[in-house]
Amino acid sequence: MRALVVVCRYLGDVLLATPLAKSLEESGYEVDWLVAPGTGSIIEGQSYAKRVYSLEPGIASVWRTTRKLWKKYDISCVLTGSDRPMLVSLAAAKKTHALLPTRGQDAWKRIMSSSWFGYDPEAHVVSYSAKLQQLANLSPCRSVEISWSSEDLQGLSDVMKWDLNTPYIHLHPFARWPYKLWSEEKWQQLIRAIHHQGMKIVMTAAPGEKEQAKEIARVVPEDAMQLFTGELNWRQLAALSSHAKLYVGLDTANTHLAASTGVSTVAIFGPTNPQVWGPWVNGFEGNSPYQPASTNGIQKAGNISLIQGLQDCVPCQFEGCEKHRQSYSACLDSLGFERIWNIVKSHMDGETPNE
Repeated sequence: MRALVVVCRYLGDVLLATPLAKSLEESGYEVDWLVAPGTGSIIEGQSYAKRVYSLEPGIASVWRTTRKLWKKYDISCVLTGSDRPMLVSLAAAKKTHALLPTRGQDAWKRIMSSSWFGYDPEAHVVSYSAKLQQLANLSPCRSVEISWSSEDLQGLSDVMKWDLNTPYIHLHPFARWPYKLWSEEKWQQLIRAIHHQGMKIVMTAAPGEKEQAKEIARVVPEDAMQLFTGELNWRQLAALSSHAKLYVGLDTANTHLAASTGVSTVAIFGPTNPQVWGPWVNGFEGNSPYQPASTNGIQKAGNISLIQGLQDCVPCQFEGCEKHRQSYSACLDSLGFERIWNIVKSHMDGETPNE
């Protein structure tokens, strides 16, 4: 039996759809994926990703992909219900189970699907995978997971400055869009504070963020800090996080990846609603581990401490205060170093931060 998982959005969306792919695999399916260009790398080498196809922009890509995948699958499970992915999915599989908009203009998708359900503004995206599992009568799975091989682990060990068993904290101060960022100066304050506690630090960044990462890291001696700026694959990044004493990061795919390994995770969130997009707690049975906000700006769920600004507008769910991706976010700009450090220090001391 063959199945197709359709997630044509961002890296984080692909990662958070892994419970669905694992469920299909455990139910006896050979699983392929249809994703947006550049996002398939995060599932490379996984047993639940036999083949990964990219759906390029434009109708010509729909035609080419449809011809390539025509009727190859017993079922498709769609987590991106826009027009082009749905057209390919319906052509590729005998049965299509989908998460779909409920607008009138999307009625054709609902009519042609074998089963479907609509978006829930209070549900986490991982709970959509669970819903599709139910619709398709699959084995239940509620855990996000990227596994790594012994070769991946050896490759990571070979490039580490110190042994993987040496206690270190993993920091990822970057995100794709400026409206999700916390200031460089505050990251430097955090790095200094961690260093003063005698803890090693590993910082990760994308290749294009290398110079910025170097600037942030310069506040501590070279032997206290190791930078990775694109040298590791996603499997090695997961292994790196899993061996850390603590991970600290922003609203980004790297934070979802770290949280999935079970490492203690501090997630710094701005305008995004964590009820929908917070790092998933593996095995959680409800619709979401989080509320949109809390009175003191701290939510604790499983291995994750999620920190937000204290403004009444949090989470506004806009792309920053100016409502575009290059915008600033006042909730992050006003988030002081002390609040983050208190949570980080409590994790370092083996304490549980208050909710």
